[in-house]
This record gives sequence, structure tokens and C-alpha cells, in this order.
Amino acid sequence: MKKINLVCVVIATLNPLSGCANNLDAIVKLRVIDDEGKPVSNVRSKVFSASMYDAPPGFTDTNGMVKILLKNISLEIGGRFSKQGYYDSLGDFWNWGSGTLVPPADTIFPVVLKRIVEPIPMQQKKVDAVFPRLNEPVGFDMEIGDWVSPDGKGQTADIFMTAEGFYNSPKDVSMTMRAEFPGELNGIQSFHVQSSEDATQLLKSVLPVPPIAPETGYKNTFECFTRTLPTERYGTWSLDMTRRWIYRVRVEVDKDGKIISANYGWLTSDFTFSSNKGTGKIAFTYYYNPDSKSRSLEPKEIADRQVRDFPKGGVEHE
Repeated sequence: MKKINLVCVVIATLNPLSGCANNLDAIVKLRVIDDEGKPVSNVRSKVFSASMYDAPPGFTDTNGMVKILLKNISLEIGGRFSKQGYYDSLGDFWNWGSGTLVPPADTIFPVVLKRIVEPIPMQQKKVDAVFPRLNEPVGFDMEIGDWVSPDGKGQTADIFMTAEGFYNSPKDVSMTMRAEFPGELNGIQSFHVQSSEDATQLLKSVLPVPPIAPETGYKNTFECFTRTLPTERYGTWSLDMTRRWIYRVRVEVDKDGKIISANYGWLTSDFTFSSNKGTGKIAFTYYYNPDSKSRSLEPKEIADRQVRDFPKGGVEHE
């Protein structure tokens, strides 16, 4: 019983908050900006903790600021932020692992709402392809989503993938997949999304990628691997659960070297490369923008779903 009383005393004296009736109450402050860093006003801000899901929503002012009182905060603080013309951001943004039982009074949590700019009817494709052979480049068509003929239905080799290595058993295998984009300006670049274990980053957006593809930063090659050797206790692989990819293919330039046509897209997850008992297999899901004059990465289906579901998230503040 003495231990229980001691714990109660510690909780009651940690990080006292002036102006609130309970030491586990806090005024949560947030600032909402768009993907260009500009403040967004009139954002419906529904903030809650594990013990309080019914706190009334707040609305951001002209500086993108909002303050919401949460009572008896427990475990974590999360929220959903919505406004017509933007993609929702949602998820947890603080937890007790941050070192205190309530957020420090001077903390202003940042929230990014990405604009709905130029939704495009994109093609989503799910690939689960076994390599037709090892140690030799095999062309892959991003528009079709298959190996190029005669290994598949593809017509244009947007990427050449080469699988190599050895497989003796599940505990004695080492295989690598090397990919190359033909052409100087074609290529790929990675970005990362919030880890489910990390509540210190920005909230997750319904649209993980930037609305518009970057003009620079693409590289021509990348690698995937899977490896488990007899001398190792655990296997290793290249798969990163927080990594995503943006790609550019079929680039055409004018006489001055300026891009006049290209197809862009993005992967909804990292590439998964497996040995497949020595044959090699690559799996990934991606969006492909068929409009060669557009750099949009916004699938129309996601934008339409935002518009359709907005009343469920709340109405504009009057």
C-alpha cells in the first residue's frame, strides 16, 4: 500500500499546470500549415486523448492556431484535422513516452494539411512478379505493370531489374536485386512516412506524398536484398516499413534539355524482394500518372473520397 501511495504522489506533483483544475488537464496548442508552409484558417480540429474522446472540436484562426482543453489526459494525444480543399491529417502526435504526463505549456504542435491541387485519374497496380531468370537484366513496364515481352505483357522497359545471388536453404541464402532506369533524367527517389512507434513527428496525411512530384532529386539506380547466412543468427533485408518512393519515367526533353514530357508516380510501400527459393521475386504496389504533361501525384480516387467523406469529419466553422 505504501508503494501505491508513493506513486500517486509522484503523478500529482509532476509537471503541474497552472490554470487547470486537474494536474492531468492541459490546454493543447497546435498550428496548422499547408504543404507550402502557409497558415490555414478555419480547420476543424478534433483533438482527444485515450480517456477523453468527446472534447468539442476547435477551429484555427487566421494564423493557423488553435487551443483545445483536454481533461484527465491519459496515454496519448491524437487528432483529426479537416478542411474542404485539403487532405485530412490524423493520428497521435504526443504520448507519455515524451517524458511528462501532460504536454509542456509552451509546446505548439505542428500540423500539415496538404492541398488538393490537381487530382488525376491514376492507375493503381499491384505487382508480385517472379524473375524469369537470374544474372540478366529484365525490363519492366510501369504503365502495364508487367515484365516486357517476351517475359510479360509490357512493351516499354521503364526499369531494368537484375536478380542475382544464391539460395541453398532458407538459412543459407543471399540475393540482391539491382534496378536501373534507362535515360539520364528517368529515376526514383525515396521519402519516409511516420512510423507507428514514433509519435514525435507530424501527423499522417491521407495523401502520403507531396501533391506535385519534385523536379529534381531522382537517381538512376537502387538495390534490394535479402540475406540469411549460417553464421548469422538473424536474417537481414532491405525492406523499410517507413520508406516510400516517387519515380519518373519516359522523359522527353526539348532542344535545350528542358523536360517537356514525363510520367510520374509513387509506391504505396517499399519494394519487397524475396529469394523465392532461388528464383527471386519482387512485390510492390504503385500509382502511375498516365498524363505525360502532369507532375501530379494525387490519385483522383483519394481526392474524391476526401470530398465525399468531409461531412463525416465535420462542417465548416461559421
